[in-house]
Amino acid sequence: MSDDRLHAEIEWREDGQPLSRAFDDVYFSGGSSPQEGLEETRYVFLQQNRLPERFAALADGDVFTIGETGFGTGLNFLAARDLWRQSAPTGARLHFVSVEKFPLHRGDLERALALWPQLQPLAGQLLEQYPPFCARGVHRLQFGPVSLTLAIGEASEAFAGLRLGDNHRDRNVDAWFLDGFAPAKNPAMWTPALFENIAALSQPGATFATFTCAGIVKRGLKGAGFALQKVPGFGRKREMLRGRLKETGEPRIASTPWHLPSGSKSPSPLERGAGGEGEPKAQSIAIIGAGIAGATTARALAERGHRVTVFEQGPGPAAGASGNDQGILYAKLSPKPGPNGDFNLHALMFAQRYYRRQCPQSVHLDGLLQLAQSGKETGLQGQIDDLLQQHGARALAQRVDAAGASEIAGLPLEFGGLYFPQAGWLEPRRVCAALLEHENIELRCNTRIESLEHGKDGWQLHGTPAGNAEPQLGKALVEPARAHPDAELGLGVPGGSFRADTVIICTANAIRRFPQTAALPLRPIRGQVSGAVATDYSRRLQTALCGEGYLIPGASGHQSFGASFKLKDTDTALRDREHRENLETLAALLPEMAAEFAAQPLTGRAALRAATPDYLPMAGPVPDWDSIASTYAELRKNRKFLIPQRAHYQPNLFVLGGLGSRGFTYAPLAAELLAAWVGGEVLPVPVELAKALHPARFAVRDLGKNR
Repeated sequence: MSDDRLHAEIEWREDGQPLSRAFDDVYFSGGSSPQEGLEETRYVFLQQNRLPERFAALADGDVFTIGETGFGTGLNFLAARDLWRQSAPTGARLHFVSVEKFPLHRGDLERALALWPQLQPLAGQLLEQYPPFCARGVHRLQFGPVSLTLAIGEASEAFAGLRLGDNHRDRNVDAWFLDGFAPAKNPAMWTPALFENIAALSQPGATFATFTCAGIVKRGLKGAGFALQKVPGFGRKREMLRGRLKETGEPRIASTPWHLPSGSKSPSPLERGAGGEGEPKAQSIAIIGAGIAGATTARALAERGHRVTVFEQGPGPAAGASGNDQGILYAKLSPKPGPNGDFNLHALMFAQRYYRRQCPQSVHLDGLLQLAQSGKETGLQGQIDDLLQQHGARALAQRVDAAGASEIAGLPLEFGGLYFPQAGWLEPRRVCAALLEHENIELRCNTRIESLEHGKDGWQLHGTPAGNAEPQLGKALVEPARAHPDAELGLGVPGGSFRADTVIICTANAIRRFPQTAALPLRPIRGQVSGAVATDYSRRLQTALCGEGYLIPGASGHQSFGASFKLKDTDTALRDREHRENLETLAALLPEMAAEFAAQPLTGRAALRAATPDYLPMAGPVPDWDSIASTYAELRKNRKFLIPQRAHYQPNLFVLGGLGSRGFTYAPLAAELLAAWVGGEVLPVPVELAKALHPARFAVRDLGKNR
């Protein structure tokens, strides 16, 4: 079988069931009807893993993780989610981790899910969030208290890509669904490497169930440390296997673990509750900064049940670079694999789903045109369009010529480009405020955190008041404030010392103001956006435009365009010359509109973006920089040298920053990654991408270059 296929090749049988042409095997069995397929899933995977009892025994705050080989039609996921909503307490969370080498096209998935009307509306919600481009890598889908991590790729490699290399940190899975095509049809999947990775991702005592009793599966599971038991199979199948992990070993160190803090524990203070290691421990988490980085991080952690206090030196959310009247949601795609292109792609798809779920009233995701204003950009977009067509992913973006772009925009354009039907623009301040409206979030504005100090009781944040520093709790963004439960700890004293178990710094360029994070190589980039009163002509614009500049449709009679890009310029005063530059950029797209705007007084706002040297954000734990330099000093002689030791890290100190000019696109996925670091969860990105976003990457690269 050739592995150059990108999606499943489906043959629909007369009885309406899907069959894989490549493997000549059915996606689910069960005899005469699809309903028996659902009953088989419930018997084999739910019952034999004792999930009804285990779900019911969970407590609020517990997390239960299921791992699966072969996502297929999503039947097992939907059956597990259906059981979860019936059995689990409302305060618990389910994490479902599945791998799939050949994902179904959306049309085939829709046809398959229609076979089980009893699984509606869950099936419809899966279809709504199903990625428009099932690219290789990890896709994180959210369904309230249920998360689906769908890793696209060969099974053992996809599971290996979720391993950070920490024996405590990686062991999340409580139960396994070992599904997929029969070993006789697909022996390439059932390899020793697959079972090794399954064991490495398993909690001690994790259970498994599988429909098969094939020798290759039994040998693989035994070799990986699982105890096996044969039990009666479903329907006409005589036997199946179930069992439990009885032996765990230390992972083999294959690469220098510079990304992992020293010690055998997770880098997080947050304790798991579902894996038999005790009740979850309540934590106080402090986030410095209430822009889009801080707001998305606070929301991700609050939804996991943690108490979060957000400190903002300005008078309200999004007081810095996140505070423009309008912003666009876009990404720079690449036809070639690599960290920048991969993160841009997955961040865009995640953000589109995220904002529709979290704050639909503050976003306008009804389309965006990314125009090609040069021959180089035209060629690049052609390659991207070819890739999207090859994957059947034109629901994400499609190439249009100048006439097509003009029709979409509602105004005459001289350039074609890529049209993103699910992208668009948003209202930044309303977005940040909406994300911070949660019962577990306290927002403290006009409070500047001056320094951080770690001691035996955790972190002390020393702050100074700026104006009215009254707390705002959850919906207190629009309602009267109330006291925070940690007030007796000094957390509610304006200008005093604030205590927290975990601290996350999300202050853009001001990240470098703290000694613990001063070494991070952030670069300020001034950006001035211009605003004008909409005219009869400009109101015809129907979609957001971006190219060498950007233009956003009118909101309340006002339109934003720009923005300037000034490296190392830290002045935030408005400048007439940059208004003129923005008008010149606009004139290259729509000269009539630019002339109308030039005839009126312009408004505007200037702020500082924070960018990294590689233009990828930073999301992760903060190291002790001296320890990094000494522990990995040998990298100066050979950057590929394997050093098994770990460096010391700042205890429970994290950072999210360096979002550059795509903050609203990057922040949701970066925050989800940070929440996984903090909580010791399964990553929402492959480990190599997590390393590419790691705050320590710059220091390690410098060592490799002997700087």
